[in-house]
Amino acid sequence: MARTLRPFVEREATWAVALAALGFVSMCATLPAAAVLGVRAMRRPGGGDGSEPALGMLAFGVAWLSFLLAYPAMRTIVLAAGQPGNWVPRIFLGSVAALAPVIVVLSGLAVRMHPERWVARRMLMTGIGVAVVATFAQAMTLVLGGLPAWFSLS
Repeated sequence: MARTLRPFVEREATWAVALAALGFVSMCATLPAAAVLGVRAMRRPGGGDGSEPALGMLAFGVAWLSFLLAYPAMRTIVLAAGQPGNWVPRIFLGSVAALAPVIVVLSGLAVRMHPERWVARRMLMTGIGVAVVATFAQAMTLVLGGLPAWFSLS
């Protein structure tokens, strides 16, 4: 059975939507990669069936929804990081800031890689999955492990 190769632009658009959908679980760490791939899918001329700009816009809509779902937990963590002597939330925010560019690089490599290099593609997808799971586990440990739910802003 012959295997058809999906155009490059279709792969970018598909990855953009998938990473945008993971934005809530990853506490917004995958949203920069989704934005980069979504913009590329909208701006790259031709190569696919013509649905790539729509998928790019869908990625931005899903990214916005993921951001809105992750906002309450991230707001709590950011406010806790502003308290004196509270280092655990700061470490978490630093890890999210460090994992976001790593996810951008890994997703870019996964999009560009030929589908017949399935072992390398699986390793890249595993790396992205581990980054998402690590971020989610850290956030849930913080939120469920004793951070106050809301801080007063006054």
